[in-house]
Amino acid sequence: MLKMITALLLAILPAAAFSADGFTYPGVLNGGVGSPAFDVNGDGSVLVGWGNDGAAGNAPRAFRWTQAGGLLSLGVLNGGTASYAYDVNADGSVAVGLATDGAAGNQNRAFRWTQAGGMVSLGVLNGGNSSEAYGVSGDGGVVVGWARDGAAGNATRAFRWTQAGGIVSLGILNGGAQSGAAAVNTDGSVVVGWAADGAAGGAQRAFRWTQAGGLVSLGVLNGGANSQGRGVNSDGNVVVGDAADGAAGGAQRAFRWTQAGGLVSLGAMNGGSMSSAKGVSSDGSVVVGEARDGAAGNTQRAFRWTQAGGLLSVEGWLRANGVTVPADITNSAKGVSADGSIVVGQLDSGPAFIARVSPVGSGLITLQELQGSLSANSAAPAQAASLGGLALHGAHSRPLARRVDAGKSCVWTSGDLGRDDHGSRDGEFGLAEIGGCHRFNAVVQGSLSVGRVASRQDLSEGGRSEVGATYGMAEVLANVPGTSLWPSLGLLYLGGEADARRGYLNAGARDSSNGRPGIETAALRARLDWEDAARLGAATITPYGEVSFARTRIVGYTETGGSFPARFDARTEDATELHAGADGGYKLSSRVKLLSRLEAAHRFEKSGAATSGQVLGLFSFTLPGQEVKRDWLRGGAGVDVKFGDGIVSAMLNATTQGADPSYWLNLGYQLAF
Repeated sequence: MLKMITALLLAILPAAAFSADGFTYPGVLNGGVGSPAFDVNGDGSVLVGWGNDGAAGNAPRAFRWTQAGGLLSLGVLNGGTASYAYDVNADGSVAVGLATDGAAGNQNRAFRWTQAGGMVSLGVLNGGNSSEAYGVSGDGGVVVGWARDGAAGNATRAFRWTQAGGIVSLGILNGGAQSGAAAVNTDGSVVVGWAADGAAGGAQRAFRWTQAGGLVSLGVLNGGANSQGRGVNSDGNVVVGDAADGAAGGAQRAFRWTQAGGLVSLGAMNGGSMSSAKGVSSDGSVVVGEARDGAAGNTQRAFRWTQAGGLLSVEGWLRANGVTVPADITNSAKGVSADGSIVVGQLDSGPAFIARVSPVGSGLITLQELQGSLSANSAAPAQAASLGGLALHGAHSRPLARRVDAGKSCVWTSGDLGRDDHGSRDGEFGLAEIGGCHRFNAVVQGSLSVGRVASRQDLSEGGRSEVGATYGMAEVLANVPGTSLWPSLGLLYLGGEADARRGYLNAGARDSSNGRPGIETAALRARLDWEDAARLGAATITPYGEVSFARTRIVGYTETGGSFPARFDARTEDATELHAGADGGYKLSSRVKLLSRLEAAHRFEKSGAATSGQVLGLFSFTLPGQEVKRDWLRGGAGVDVKFGDGIVSAMLNATTQGADPSYWLNLGYQLAF
């Protein structure tokens, strides 16, 4: 099941970084254009597939991916032009597939790859011209597929390969013309596929092969014309596929075969015209595939079959288990979990889906929808970092405005209110602060403040992320004697909690899962102001520069509620920023001063924190940190008005993009005594 889910994830969501039990999307080969995945090993740590290799003119190359080694080409055979990996064994040490062999005129050759031996051709059958491998046993010791047999005029033959015996034909059925292997069970003792049956005029028959019994036809359904095996359960005692059913006028029907019961039709869906089985659970009790629904104009639907429930659409299975499914939307089921509780497939509209009935949650979700909701839930660290930056670069962006005379003290209160709508962000925020200062002498002044910040970001499908936190900030302002230079150093700590509601569509209806992680930010800022470096009448310009570092951490948490809750690992996001600009002032009178600001900012990090965790009951995931806007401008205009020993200030700020909010209004009052 992990193999099927991962392959679908990678095939349909190539921009995401998903995993099964820790596996992450591999990327591309040397700048190539794609890397479709075909299989993943038992614990999800090794992926195989093929990609267009940029270092080989975008020619196809089989690859193997691991967390430690990344994406590695498995190469080619003797200078051949292409290679493709289709299966991997349980521990990931053996990959199989096909490659063009340069030493054989670029004819296809089945290969088996190991770390020690590299890519090795499994050869051909009796001088035949090609071979291809499609399955490998759990221990990697058995490989199956098909090959052209030179002793049979290059007719196709199913083969089974072992190290001791090499590539061996599994034969034919009663003198039939051809055969091909599709799958092998866990220990390699049972192979299934299709073969032309000479005793049936060359008609196609599903077969099951064992060492003791050889290649044995599984027969047909009620005198039907053909059958083919597509899958086998773990111990090899249940085979599934499809066959023409003579009792249904030769219509195609999914079948399930056992030694005791033989080939048994799984029926049709409400009198529909066809059904076909694609996958089977480990114990063989659950079969999935696709079928035409006669009650819906013969529209194709994914099905799930059990002995007790019969052949049901996946939607019908979900409804029977209490899930609200507004409309039928599936097209086909491609795989089923070992215990039969999870089905994966594709919708009518194309996207891959996961459907399940589980104590953790029951429902159906597309992989795009799931990826989008998980990615959107990474908003909380960025929100907390933005709020910390607002206190650092917003409420405390004018350290000289807090300055008082030597021996004096001050108290102040201030607040910010605005919106943060840059890029995918869409929300509002607020800040309220009180503080005090004391000027120890002509050189040094210190200040302390505490405040509360809150932010809300609206997410997709009714989701939201609300962050509330309390912060404290200590700042030291000093004068370089004999100059107009004022360096300052500020230290901020912010702690609080996020209320994260991740919204998504469950079978077309809105659903959500919720969590309340803790959040904390620690930040340090060093700044230098050059007071009134330029004067023009009543106007002054004070240039400044500052560098800051902030680290935000969101505690790991597990969601509750909804059909697809997830566990999110702890995340840490760093933001190192350089701000440079100038504050302008213009005295209208002894009491009123107009203010202006123009600033450029640069963030050194290219992306935010990665998001990792596990969708409960399904698979692990790793989403790369979202790219950030690294450069932006800020402008501001405001006024200071003196009232006795106090000053009322107001400033409207706006930014072009980046980590800072879109726009906000700052209001404050400071009293010196």
